[in-house]
Amino acid sequence: MVDLMRRNYPAIGQPGGPFCHAVRAGNWLFISGATAGGTDAAHGTAAQQAEAVLQKLSHILEADGATLANVVKVTVFLTNMGERDEIARVRERFFQGVYPASTLVQVAALAAPNLKLEIEAIAAL
Repeated sequence: MVDLMRRNYPAIGQPGGPFCHAVRAGNWLFISGATAGGTDAAHGTAAQQAEAVLQKLSHILEADGATLANVVKVTVFLTNMGERDEIARVRERFFQGVYPASTLVQVAALAAPNLKLEIEAIAAL
């Protein structure tokens, strides 16, 4: 049986519900969907929000001795597909050519009306 470690990272704020920021299962890290909520970018553009979210994911990964290069899969939830190119440029800058598998879906809304995207990730450690 695999040991599960449920983790929260106070530096990025408390989860917004009954869940944890990430669960480590063996050499896998499953990161809950993150938004720009709780950051200065929460009311900003899609690009600003994407940057804040990827910084949160980077913080989680670094706490577990990893980087964005360890991410094998992301799922991006976007409220306006017209902002896809805007966030793609931010993703390119953060992942620096080491791209994970990815799914992008448009959703009607996120947890707060000002939020434009949410990203969840799976990393191999």
